[in-house]
Amino acid sequence: MKALVLKKPGAPDTLILQEHSLPSPGPDEVRVKVMAVGLNPVDYKTAEWGWQSWLWPHILGLDVAGSIEAVGSEVNSWKPGDRVFYHGDLSKPGGYAEFAVAPAHILAKIPS
Repeated sequence: MKALVLKKPGAPDTLILQEHSLPSPGPDEVRVKVMAVGLNPVDYKTAEWGWQSWLWPHILGLDVAGSIEAVGSEVNSWKPGDRVFYHGDLSKPGGYAEFAVAPAHILAKIPS
């Protein structure tokens, strides 16, 4: 998949587009096909100095909207095709990518 990544701490203009592995959802997670992502001030402010738990390159993007593409084995409340949005975890890879993984319990349904 394509992702906009930060190779090391830096300003937003240091983000680069590159191929990245498709994330797999864990048992209580879903994989979301990203349709929209916000530029949260936390994203660009934290990018300047990084986060101790980040692996490099890192994918930013806390505020994500899209449709569920895959569900983990323990997820019963969501199914592929459901339209959702969420605010992610700063310590994990985010939504500046074609796909993102998130815990099922943080999702909210996008209304019709």
